[in-house]
Amino acid sequence: MTSPGFPSGAHRAENLESRLTDILRIQVVWASGSDEGARIAEMISKHFDGIGMERDGVAYRVPVRFASEPWDGSSPLPKPLDLDRAVHNAVILLHDDLMHEDAAQWDGWVQATRASMEARGTTDVYIPFGSPTGEPALRSDRARHTQYAYRKKWMALADPNARDKRLLLHALHRIREHLRQSFGRHEDEPLFVSHAKADGDRTARAIVDFVNSSGHDVPLHTFYDAMELNPGEDFEQRFKIEIGHGTLIAIVSDVYDSRPWCVFELTTAKRERRPIVLADVGGVRISRTFPYGANLPRVRLKPDPGSDAWIEPLLVEALSEGLRCDLFEAQARNLLSKSVADALVLPRPPELFDIVDRPVPDMIIYPDPPLGDIEADLLRKALDVIAPGSRFVTLGALTWATWQA
Repeated sequence: MTSPGFPSGAHRAENLESRLTDILRIQVVWASGSDEGARIAEMISKHFDGIGMERDGVAYRVPVRFASEPWDGSSPLPKPLDLDRAVHNAVILLHDDLMHEDAAQWDGWVQATRASMEARGTTDVYIPFGSPTGEPALRSDRARHTQYAYRKKWMALADPNARDKRLLLHALHRIREHLRQSFGRHEDEPLFVSHAKADGDRTARAIVDFVNSSGHDVPLHTFYDAMELNPGEDFEQRFKIEIGHGTLIAIVSDVYDSRPWCVFELTTAKRERRPIVLADVGGVRISRTFPYGANLPRVRLKPDPGSDAWIEPLLVEALSEGLRCDLFEAQARNLLSKSVADALVLPRPPELFDIVDRPVPDMIIYPDPPLGDIEADLLRKALDVIAPGSRFVTLGALTWATWQA
């Protein structure tokens, strides 16, 4: 087994600085005294405390910081945001009637914050949510033609939980879109809705219709074969392209695992290391589960034909898993840029599919925590045959070794 080429003493100061810097930090800003603002801030913090796939009680955490309490007694404003503790900052502004009461002061604070963000280049993103009671946006934002999410319209949604999901969906989509641009990926990322026509089409169509309805204000893109393919088009090649830069939602119905095209779509997404969420809608019996349809987050779904309230929580799960994969890959690539090691970066724990389906490099990096003994032993036996010099290691273990170098 080979060892990675870790940086030596010249990089120790850089390593100390990087270990104290988050790759993404979410900064939630609201007016002091706003109970609803405080509630939403706590909801955001709770959600991002563990996003996407969870294993052994360990999930990916995005740090969330609050800015609300006045910095001193002379002003209602919080202290300036510390932007330098993260590579990327997502500044979420919760505008409301209380902020509007001190609009001039808040406008100055936001102008200064945006100037500080812009001084850092294009690494940070500003995500303002409009007042639920319809107060106008801050003056400087209006002058810059800055779009606010129109929360007043959301009052028509069923309940506060539905409005919370809509807010999370907006935030997740905007953060992922911004990071994708920052990472040099400029193509749209569709939600590829994989399903079996026999018993999953109604669920898939409901999701696609909801996302593309005029009442849904999150600019998501979907790929649904019946609506996207052109006559004469090579649909296999089109599937590969769309899956290759998309997030896959698999509608796992009773017959899904037995359908060759469903299996093709799922394994293509795995092969391309794309975000995947399984939406379990099984009703009676699955005759045989596809062996490589595991090692993925699974959401139990009960579609209600008379309601669309079940859809947005699924979309939040899908985009949360997508963000987890985005951030994990970015962290791993950043670490590898300081190393000479040849490595395969996997957004999920390694499985046999990963090592028999491609050339295996010196190292396979995967998310924490480490694999359990049974999985690890099977993989070691396979690697001993296929690639005796290769090893698999968690990003946490590799990061720790780099810090110690």
